[in-house]
Amino acid sequence: MIAASFFFFVVAVLALLVLGLPFLLQAPLRKRGVQVMASEVSRTIPRDGKIDVQYGYLVKDGGHHTLWRRGVSTEPAVLTGVVYDPNKPKRADFNDRMPENVQRRRIVLLCLTAVAVVMLVLMAVGTLS
Repeated sequence: MIAASFFFFVVAVLALLVLGLPFLLQAPLRKRGVQVMASEVSRTIPRDGKIDVQYGYLVKDGGHHTLWRRGVSTEPAVLTGVVYDPNKPKRADFNDRMPENVQRRRIVLLCLTAVAVVMLVLMAVGTLS
């Protein structure tokens, strides 16, 4: 019983880290993000054969910032959409990495948190008895 609870607890916590951490880091972008188009500035092909592309985008105050997309296995687009935070323009992410259904993502994260808490309680009860 304790081993199964521990297994599901670890799986839930890992899923929370993988899904929840990027979601939390993107919160400022979802609140006040500005969408712009970014163009390819440079590209490299490391030894593994995947393509690393650096995209540049202009912000409202006239500044120019860059964002890397690493490990692309197909020919990358020359133009791509970027969302940046006007308060901190270096904080940016690609449009396709932003969650489309924020409410569903919150529900999934809430369910994973509930599973982790229940498994933690079951492990505590199992060790006490």
